[in-house]
Amino acid sequence: MILAVNTSSNAMNHIAAGLARAGLLSKYVRPYANMDRVWERRVSQLPVLGRTYKRTVGRRTMPEPLTLVNIRESGRIPDFLMAAHQRFPARLGAHKSIRQSLMHARTASVAHAAVKAFTGERAVVSSWGTAEPVFRLAQARGALCVLSYPLAHHRFTRRVLAEESELHPELADTLTGHDRPPWLQERFDAEIDMADYILVGSTFVQESFISEGIPSEKLVVIPYGADTGLFSPAEPSTRKTSDFRLLFVGQIGQRKGISYLFEAVDKIAGPGISLTLVGEIQGDGTAFEPYRHLFRHVRQLPRPELRVIYQQSDVFVFPTIVEGMPLVVLEAMASGLPVVTTPNGPGDIVRDGIDGFLVPPRDADAIATRVNWLRQDTEMRYEMGRNARNRAQSFTWNSYGQRVVAHLKTWLRDLEQEDCNSAGTSRGHAS
Repeated sequence: MILAVNTSSNAMNHIAAGLARAGLLSKYVRPYANMDRVWERRVSQLPVLGRTYKRTVGRRTMPEPLTLVNIRESGRIPDFLMAAHQRFPARLGAHKSIRQSLMHARTASVAHAAVKAFTGERAVVSSWGTAEPVFRLAQARGALCVLSYPLAHHRFTRRVLAEESELHPELADTLTGHDRPPWLQERFDAEIDMADYILVGSTFVQESFISEGIPSEKLVVIPYGADTGLFSPAEPSTRKTSDFRLLFVGQIGQRKGISYLFEAVDKIAGPGISLTLVGEIQGDGTAFEPYRHLFRHVRQLPRPELRVIYQQSDVFVFPTIVEGMPLVVLEAMASGLPVVTTPNGPGDIVRDGIDGFLVPPRDADAIATRVNWLRQDTEMRYEMGRNARNRAQSFTWNSYGQRVVAHLKTWLRDLEQEDCNSAGTSRGHAS
C-alpha cells in the first residue's frame, strides 16, 4: 500500500485517485477537501459566504473514487484563513508575511499528520514542501520516496525571476510571491535529496533540475492532464466571428510574462479586439495601471464558470517565462482554442504550427505576429483549435494517474527484488 501526501497540488489529487482505483492507496493526507458533506452544501447556499466559499476552498472537489474513507484532512484553520486572505487581502492585511505564516502553519500541520498516518507503507508519494518529515521516517524503514514537484527547480526559478526583476523593476512586486522563505528552500533541497524519484510535468522542469546537478535518472516526466469532459469546444453557432477575443488564465504577474502580453496586445489593438485576464493580480496592482485600457480583469472562477470563459474566446495566450506544466494550457486546448505560448513548460504539449504557436520568452513582437496570423486567417485558427482539442484528449487526468501508478508498480517491484537480493546475499554470507 502507498501513502499519498499533498498541500495544494491538483496533480496529487489524481495520483491519489489513480492509487485508489488500483487498490494501492492506504491514506491520502491533505488540507481541506470539499466532500459534499451536509454542512458544505448548506454553506454553499448562503447568499454571500456561499459565493466566497465556492470561489475558494469550495472548488476543491476530489476526483472519483476518493472518499472520506481515504482522506485525512489537516490544517483546516490556516487553510481557510489563507483562502480568506487571498479573497480579501485589504481587510485582512496584504503583507506577504501573513500569507507565509499561514502557509507555514498549514504545511506543518499536513506534514505532522503525514508522519502520524505512516504505518509502514511500502511507498510515500508527496507534493513538494510537505514531504521531508514523512520521507525521513519512510526512508528509515526502507520505503520508496517519490516527490511530486510542480515547478522548475526552486534555485533555477529564483535566478530567472531575479533577471526579470532587473529587466522590469516596475513589475518586481508581482514576483515577490515566489520568494520562498529560507525554511522552505531548505526543505525543498532535503526532499529532492531524499527522493528516490521526482515526478515533473515537463521536459523544461527536468532540464532545470539537471542544470542544478540533480541526476537525470531520478527525474520522470509525466505531463499533467485536463478534464476534457468539462472543458470542451463551444458549439459553432455560439461563436461571434466579428470579435477577436484573447484570453489569459493564471496568476497575473511577470512570471507569466504578462508585460510582454500587454506590449503585444498594444501593437495589434483595434476595433473588436479584446483581452480578458482571469486570475489573481500579483502585487498591489499599481504596476498594471498603465495597461488598464488593454484588458478586462476577472477574478478566479469555479471551473464550470471558467469553462464558459474559454468557450467565449478565440485564442489563448500564455507567454510564461518559467513554468512547470500549466494546466490552463491543456484546459484551453481541450476547449478548442489555439494557443500562443512559450516552450518554458508547455513545450511538450503545444506543437508549433499545429495546435498553435511556440514563441521565445520575453518576445512581444513574436506574440503580436502569431496572434495577428490567427486573427487574419480564420480557417487556420479553427483548424488549430480542432488540432488542439484532439491533442488535449491524449492528456486526461485519468491517463496521468494511470501512468504514475504504472511507474510506482515498477519501482516497487524493483525495490522488492533488491530486498530479496539483499536478503539472499546476507544469508549467503551467514552460511
